[in-house]
Amino acid sequence: MDYPTREEIRSLCTEQSFQRGVNYYHQERVQELDIDGGEVRATVRGSNYYEVAVDIANDTVRTRCSCPYDYAGDCKHIVAVLLTVEDRDTDTDDETDAGPDSTLSETGDINPLVADMAADELRSFLLEIIEDDRDIRDRLIAFAGEDTGKSVYDYKQEIGRLFDSAADRRGMVEYDTHVDFSQYYDLAETHRERGNFQTATDIYRAIAEAIRENLNRVDDSSGYHGREIERAIESYAETVVEHVSTHEQKRPYIEYLCDGFVEADHGFASDYYDDGLRTLCTTIDDLEYWLDALDERVSNISLDAATAGEQSPDEQSTEEPTEHHRERADDILYASDFTDGALTPDDFTGGTLDIQHLEVGTLKLEYFVGDVFEELRVDDPTTVESHTAFAEPTESSAGETEISSSLRVRCLISTYIYILKQLAEEAALSALYEEVYLESTHFCKQYAERLIEEGNEDRAIEVLEDGIDTFRSTADLHWLASELYRGHDSDAYRRTLKNLFLEHTEWAAYDDLKEICDNEQWQSLYEEFERQFADDRQKLIAMYVHEGDLENAFAELKDSENLSWVRRYRDPIATVDPVEYFEFYRELLVPFAAGETGRRHYRKIADHLEEMQQLVSEERFEEFVDFLKDKHSNRPAFLDELAKAGF
Repeated sequence: MDYPTREEIRSLCTEQSFQRGVNYYHQERVQELDIDGGEVRATVRGSNYYEVAVDIANDTVRTRCSCPYDYAGDCKHIVAVLLTVEDRDTDTDDETDAGPDSTLSETGDINPLVADMAADELRSFLLEIIEDDRDIRDRLIAFAGEDTGKSVYDYKQEIGRLFDSAADRRGMVEYDTHVDFSQYYDLAETHRERGNFQTATDIYRAIAEAIRENLNRVDDSSGYHGREIERAIESYAETVVEHVSTHEQKRPYIEYLCDGFVEADHGFASDYYDDGLRTLCTTIDDLEYWLDALDERVSNISLDAATAGEQSPDEQSTEEPTEHHRERADDILYASDFTDGALTPDDFTGGTLDIQHLEVGTLKLEYFVGDVFEELRVDDPTTVESHTAFAEPTESSAGETEISSSLRVRCLISTYIYILKQLAEEAALSALYEEVYLESTHFCKQYAERLIEEGNEDRAIEVLEDGIDTFRSTADLHWLASELYRGHDSDAYRRTLKNLFLEHTEWAAYDDLKEICDNEQWQSLYEEFERQFADDRQKLIAMYVHEGDLENAFAELKDSENLSWVRRYRDPIATVDPVEYFEFYRELLVPFAAGETGRRHYRKIADHLEEMQQLVSEERFEEFVDFLKDKHSNRPAFLDELAKAGF
């Protein structure tokens, strides 16, 4: 693959952008470079982190950058990436030209030298190296099977200094800066291989604890440091299993992991300690001890607060719902779709990511949901405490961290469920499910499935109906209930399928419902759906498309004047009248093109043009493109983006 030369790169941009790109290249701001033939992807660190894409085919170079650059030619970020690629390409050619004989085998050179040296010379050389390199000294001690004399605290202090070295002037470890812990993993591995497992576990502990204690100053959006915690805890548990055979010997390690599970400040870290415990606890005695240790550290597992603040039917408000409650739509994401309380990062990520220290800018809704939803609307604000169980550390707990968030409680309950299942404590497990099934839809579904397996379908229905009444997002519960109703209660089955479609837009439920209805019943339901969606045009359009009623879908689409919908539904609806569809698309795109500036906006216009291209003749389409170019001839970046897209 021939990549652009330095002169060719210079021709793609202004002189100012080229010089700035050269500076970025020399400052090594290009990160996460991925080259796959003619496709190049990279992240460039500037005032923010920008994604760069370069596609090279048939001597054509198409480039994109997520930065707001809005002038002629390519931006400095693209230049920096192309220079990096050009540099790597040159290095590769040089290495290839050198041939296999140009590099000497290091092992082939060293072995005869070592064999010819006297023992005193080797000893003197080794002592000299050790004097200057503490890491090699520690590795030698480990290789000799001796104790380093260092405690967990000592190792943590050393690892903490790695964070100090990596931090900027504000004391923060910037995004995508990966602190290297390899010397400590290597040292632990050496101790592990030489049978000194206690020192190995101390080092793994130190790595995990030092990272946890420094997470408050790490911008770790990539998850690197979280994965390093996972690696350290996993290695800790595996080392214990390799070298400890009796339950009595395992006890202090179980206690340590249990402390970490309860006290971890981040949900993902709790999960890693939980995984370590599952690796370590392999016998009935282990599991029972784990359960006891958990009981000692956590108390007040109850749902006393679950009904706090609830009103009886007589006390409930008779006020009409507010306007925004009636107008629920597919393109609006409601807070109550996630939780009954204030949204937290864990509500979006399930605890997988910790995003308390992002340095890449303000979080936006689309970071989580893409372009599926157009806005976030918060409805029915309440407190989390009114709808969740509580779990608090006991006074004997080694830490002071209070576990009160819904996520942490669910994590804790999941662990109890796992242990009771492993111990085959069926009665205790059923009692726990009975207490906590309204804590989450996950537990509710698990309990219902357990009841079904036991043949208690009546209670399973009650549990599912409780969950459907309690939670906002209940598609899974509705589906399970529908299976129980099928063949037993036709009215309830029909009602459940209807709710699945109306509340969760489940098209499979729509199809099932249509299948069990006669023509008259279906016509009545279909008209009801049309009335229901009178204020939700997107869902109405989707229903018409699903039903094949494309003429009505087109009429609703024209009334909506929504450009994103016009693009989304082009394939099915444009078949009604491609030329009319093109003209309607054109009417919306012209003011949209004039509404904003910036390369990102111009790329959206190019994407719309790609959708329109197949609707009319080439001559008619080119006439429209020429119109846009002429109308925006004072925007070189716009013309540049159209050219890159092939227009």
